[in-house]
Amino acid sequence: MPELEVSAADAAHRAWLTDLFANAAERAQATVAGEPVFGWNDRSAGAPVATADGERWLRLVVEQQAWAGGEFWTGNGDANVITGVAKPRVLEHCDWTEGPWAVRAELMTQVHGTPCSPTPDVRAPIDLPSAWWSELTSSLAALATVATERVHLRQADVTRRLEVFFGDRAGDPTVSRWTAAHADLHWANLLAPHCVLVDWEGWGLAPAGYDAACLYVHTLLEPASADKVHAELVEHLDTRDGLLAQLYATTRLLQRVDHGDYPGLAIPLHHNVNRVIAQLTDDAH
Repeated sequence: MPELEVSAADAAHRAWLTDLFANAAERAQATVAGEPVFGWNDRSAGAPVATADGERWLRLVVEQQAWAGGEFWTGNGDANVITGVAKPRVLEHCDWTEGPWAVRAELMTQVHGTPCSPTPDVRAPIDLPSAWWSELTSSLAALATVATERVHLRQADVTRRLEVFFGDRAGDPTVSRWTAAHADLHWANLLAPHCVLVDWEGWGLAPAGYDAACLYVHTLLEPASADKVHAELVEHLDTRDGLLAQLYATTRLLQRVDHGDYPGLAIPLHHNVNRVIAQLTDDAH
């Protein structure tokens, strides 16, 4: 499709989302107080709103009805059970349909701060205070203690993906410890100046260290920042489960690279794979 047509289609989709967002605000008895921020592939939109109870955040997500529902659809609300983690809380939600589309609006507590990066990966140095890193490690520690039946990854998923991408180079892919994880921890889902974790759609059980692994591989284009992530989260990254988690997180990004996302990241990812596999091989002996 010609680029101009795609741009026109994108503009029309955003206009439709904006109209839906106004509908959602009316249903929530809220007044939109800022321009909507659009999510990945314009699947969602969010903005601050004013309500009788104060400042809130309203998030709208749309999905084909055949694909809506299930844990991913309810993830933000399900995450209300999590304590000890700096995150927004869903106060109420509303579901409806628009033609073939399912729509969910979630009214959340307002959290303050700005994303650490406008994109999931970083392309400029990350400079955060030590207090921010302490807040992140505290949140990850609290999250790892959460008991849940939500599952983000299973052993079969890890085994199949590592064999497809890396053959038998990584050795035994068996994960020894599974913990609750945010499962999409990257720089656009982390706020500063205080560390807040947003976007909890896909959270659930994953290999221990998976969140640290996701953040680390999203940082590889900035070696100094990647070194900082590794130094701060080494206890998560350098266990056997953390190394396996890095390999799995890498496969996710390589799939996105193959679709044109994350330009320039493929080679740093492969260099890190070589390091991780060497470490796994050394540990096995």
